[in-house]
Amino acid sequence: MTLRLRLAVAGGVVLGVLAIAGFLMIQSVWTAQVAQIDQQLTTGAAAAVSLGEAGPLPDLPAPAGPAEALPDAVSAIRSVQNGLNYFYVAVLSGDRRTVILEPAVAAGQAPQVPAGGARPLTSLHAVTVSSSSGPQRWRVVFVAGTGDRDVLLAQSLAGVEAATGRIRSAMFAVSAFVLTVLTAAGYWVERLGLRPIARVTQVSDAISTGDRSRRVDTMGSRRSEAGHLARAFNVMLDEQQESRDRLQRFAADASHELRTPVSVVRGLVELWGQGHLREREDLDETMRRIGREGRRMADLVEDLMLLARLDENAAGQHGQVDLATMVRNTEREVSERYPSRRLRCHVCDPVGVPGDEVALRQVLTNLLENALVHTPPTASVSVSVRAGEAGGTAVLQVSDTGPGMSPRDAERAFDRFWRADASRSRPGSGLGLPIVAAIVAAHDGKLAFDTSPEHGTTVRIELPIAEDLQQTRI
Repeated sequence: MTLRLRLAVAGGVVLGVLAIAGFLMIQSVWTAQVAQIDQQLTTGAAAAVSLGEAGPLPDLPAPAGPAEALPDAVSAIRSVQNGLNYFYVAVLSGDRRTVILEPAVAAGQAPQVPAGGARPLTSLHAVTVSSSSGPQRWRVVFVAGTGDRDVLLAQSLAGVEAATGRIRSAMFAVSAFVLTVLTAAGYWVERLGLRPIARVTQVSDAISTGDRSRRVDTMGSRRSEAGHLARAFNVMLDEQQESRDRLQRFAADASHELRTPVSVVRGLVELWGQGHLREREDLDETMRRIGREGRRMADLVEDLMLLARLDENAAGQHGQVDLATMVRNTEREVSERYPSRRLRCHVCDPVGVPGDEVALRQVLTNLLENALVHTPPTASVSVSVRAGEAGGTAVLQVSDTGPGMSPRDAERAFDRFWRADASRSRPGSGLGLPIVAAIVAAHDGKLAFDTSPEHGTTVRIELPIAEDLQQTRI
């Protein structure tokens, strides 16, 4: 069942409940007023019996004469309704009907005689009859008198029908108003709530068929829940598209990085197969180049696998790592590989952090090698570790006095496989800084990158200190 159909059913239920309530209200008013009339008729019937037992009635065409001739009975009947003349009273003798009282609201009309005939006073039963002429309806009791004279006592239902008619008209007006409100509310809900959802569905169907450029228009529903859904849907599509683009660039860059060593190895193998490498020196040089390119491919594959694990939040085993000791050991290893470069190390007291020592060592190694490879020989490189000013973090910082990077290049420094134009001819795959950022994020750390052509480059990493060391410092 669609949402529109559910709204229509709900509106129909509301109207149905309103119709039932109106019907019950009309019936209750009708029943209450008819019961009151029946009580008045029953009360007035005792006085009406005396009319049937009276002597000969005057033969007058108008009811005023008999009323004056029988003042006691008429006064008793009128007293039932505080003296108001609402009753119709007539004495029937054979086919002759002598009207004693006639209400003004039904002048010229007379009730029909009930089909059941006259009843004794002890078993009166009021019934509804029509007028002998005219549309009026009556509530009557037919009281058996003495001899051949019976008394017909009736009261018009015009007041009851007028009251129920007014209620019926009011209920129709209320129903029309409610129907108008429901229609307007349904249109408002459909316009603000259902149309954006329908647009989301249309865009989803279009995307499933291959049109990934489609987006949901949210101009007409900025503040509604459906508008929020449409905006969230657009954000999801944009992020998905960005992820696809990033994956495509990643695959293209990885293919580009792997194509060079594969082409070198393939070319050397083809030279050997064509018989051009007969000398021992040529074979040894070829094997060395194949080994170098193989190591390059292996390092690239290892970096890609590490990034994949970090993207899945699959960090290594976390223990307690002393950053001071790690920095000293790493600085010594890097200095042995770059003996001609000046590398400064500033280490204070032991600073312990929870983390994976191998991953954190790779962070420091990548930063140092990146600084040493991409700066001139005259530039100095320094590494330091200390406790943060707030006392809850450890700060690892690597700085160099090289030429730095432009703001445009700095924005892409942590993109995978990205390298500045000036460093294209230098070794590296463009994965060093992305790996650093991924490892720092896996350790709940913060990374700040500050670079400029005037001051060089500084990478600052903040890592949370182990809780036991924090308590010791406190």
